[in-house]
Amino acid sequence: MARNIVYIQANEKIAQSFQDTFRERNIDLIIASSAQEALQIMSQQEVGLLLVDINIPDMRLSKLVEICTRDFPTVAMNVCVDVLNSLLVTKLVNRHAIHKIFVAPWDVKEMVEEIEESLDAAEIDREQILHENRLLKENEQLQDTIRTLTEALKKQQYSYNKLRALTDLFFRHAVNAHDGEDEQAQAALAEIKRIFDMYLRMQTTDKIDIDRFEDVLASDLTKLKESMPGLSVGDLISCLIGGVPKVKAANIRFAVWFLAYYGCRTRGNCRVSVSSQFMTATRAMFEITLEGGIKNKVPFLEQYLTDTLYLLGETVEQTEEGDKTSYRLEFPTVANEPEA
Repeated sequence: MARNIVYIQANEKIAQSFQDTFRERNIDLIIASSAQEALQIMSQQEVGLLLVDINIPDMRLSKLVEICTRDFPTVAMNVCVDVLNSLLVTKLVNRHAIHKIFVAPWDVKEMVEEIEESLDAAEIDREQILHENRLLKENEQLQDTIRTLTEALKKQQYSYNKLRALTDLFFRHAVNAHDGEDEQAQAALAEIKRIFDMYLRMQTTDKIDIDRFEDVLASDLTKLKESMPGLSVGDLISCLIGGVPKVKAANIRFAVWFLAYYGCRTRGNCRVSVSSQFMTATRAMFEITLEGGIKNKVPFLEQYLTDTLYLLGETVEQTEEGDKTSYRLEFPTVANEPEA
């Protein structure tokens, strides 16, 4: 703690006599001619104690104490009074929490001893206040974290349940549409459903270590290609690297994988490319491009795609150019990003 004192004293002669005595005890006594000047000094540097002459020229003592209690709670206060008045002393101690009161005539050398005691007591009080503030701040941070995690969990559970419901509905429709087809087609559909289920199970908040996310996407699309030979893979460029929450990585993988599936179902032959970039330190944009073949609309699949993408990404934009369709999806890339 700073071994210095701010002394509000407009009388230069008195101020100088105090300053010389305190200097001998290696205590820096900073003179302020008014309360406003003292407050300005305390706002600019750490101060251990405020020594106040009761006859402050520009402010009532009660107002000064109110400001110090609010803005400088770790600064101790001692007051110098001209006349001993028991009622005044009681009021100062009880109402204004003054640590020590000195009554004129003052023996500056004796005052130094007591002021040093006040500085020591102020150090103990300061550590207690700082400790309480740290605990308060840590508690506030904990409450913020709990609120953020709770909201993230609610959103995650909502997304998972909606995706599960959509997926079950989609596959009931797909099974009916493929009823009567050969065993190979049925096996391919079963494999597609297995991969869907795999992505849904990834909806957790654990992290996975990613060296090259391009390799993760390439592996996903290779698995899909086994069931959809019309799929070809173009450039895969990802900005993600390092530890990424599984739920975030799963959302991106699901989006890329399902768009590739959608492209093959609606185009027959489809080339899939991926590019990405960070929008902020915690948010990335992925652009998935489908091209080739002749696009045929499948209303049920179109609606399922729209619903799914809006559950996976924060924002979704679609652009058409010739035989090329691009989807721009924005994803948060941290587990507990606060809402904007």
